[in-house]
Amino acid sequence: MKKILIDGMSSNMGGVEKFVCTIYEALKDEWQVDFITVDESIPYQEEFLRNGSQIHKLTPRYVSVSKYKNDIKEVFKNNQYDVFWFNKTTLSSIDCIKEAKNSGVKNVICHSHQSKNMGTLFTLLMHNMNKRKVGKYIDYRVACSKEAAEWFFGSKAQEAVIFPNAVNIGKYEPNETLRDEKRKELGIEGKFVIGNIARFAKEKNHKFLMDIFAELCKKEDAVLVSCGEGPLWEETKNYAKEKKIDDKILFLGMRKDIPEILQAIDVVVFPSLFEGLPFSLVEAQAGGIPCLISDTIGKETKLTDLVQFFSLDAGAEAWADEILKYKDYKKVTKRNQLEEKGFSSEIIEEKIKEMVNH
Repeated sequence: MKKILIDGMSSNMGGVEKFVCTIYEALKDEWQVDFITVDESIPYQEEFLRNGSQIHKLTPRYVSVSKYKNDIKEVFKNNQYDVFWFNKTTLSSIDCIKEAKNSGVKNVICHSHQSKNMGTLFTLLMHNMNKRKVGKYIDYRVACSKEAAEWFFGSKAQEAVIFPNAVNIGKYEPNETLRDEKRKELGIEGKFVIGNIARFAKEKNHKFLMDIFAELCKKEDAVLVSCGEGPLWEETKNYAKEKKIDDKILFLGMRKDIPEILQAIDVVVFPSLFEGLPFSLVEAQAGGIPCLISDTIGKETKLTDLVQFFSLDAGAEAWADEILKYKDYKKVTKRNQLEEKGFSSEIIEEKIKEMVNH
């Protein structure tokens, strides 16, 4: 049995981790699929281990750079991998890529999942330095978008294979029975339900989301369902208390039942300060949900006619009024529109198999 090692799983279930799960689903029946991480645990860890995967834990670089590099060497020294798939948002560290190639891995895949620097100035400096070096260690360039390809590969961006952040559409398509069950479970029956699935970080603009929701609550019996964690989680919850809307918000944290939660949501609201193509907005469109999003989010996000761009300058009340226009919207599947643009995981899984078997 061939063996693949995947770098890209962290303790946070974000877009990168969801794509890694797509790789796993595509290969698990014919490949030994192993993982490498610096985190104590990763999503679906028990399932991975139960199905025979190995999860190699590395010493984090911030603890000890030398131990981190030594751990990587030990992983490749003690395991004969056919493929190494690197899934990251930055090239600030390419030690795993270099060790994979130097240890004889025949197929090293470098996959960009971001289009700009989301870290510190040091992260950017290291990224730009490694960007000039990474080409000699990799066999395939992959990116989630053209912008992401340019961020990682520069002048070689045109050589990158574009793998969209696809989803299993069937898991998300509107289903009235599932909708009723999840609403009953969450205690939000009969409510107008707004949704936001995002990491609690500055660029996600949660404070403005709270302002919008406060205005909406003046006009409608609404509930906000919020999924995700992050550095601004507590600050956002405290701000909701200040606005006296915390009793109308479900801060659900990290969830593994996102398809079911989306069934319960009427409108997804994303007032991000900047963003490329968020995985959660692909999921929302697969769920047939109208999406009101800021016009600072990449235009490639409009995969279907469900997406409406709106200016952050319009103010919270205007956003609330726009949200209300969708109050009586009846969800319908947008499978055909998503499949036409290649955002079906079934299509991506076939491409993954082709790449690793090349």
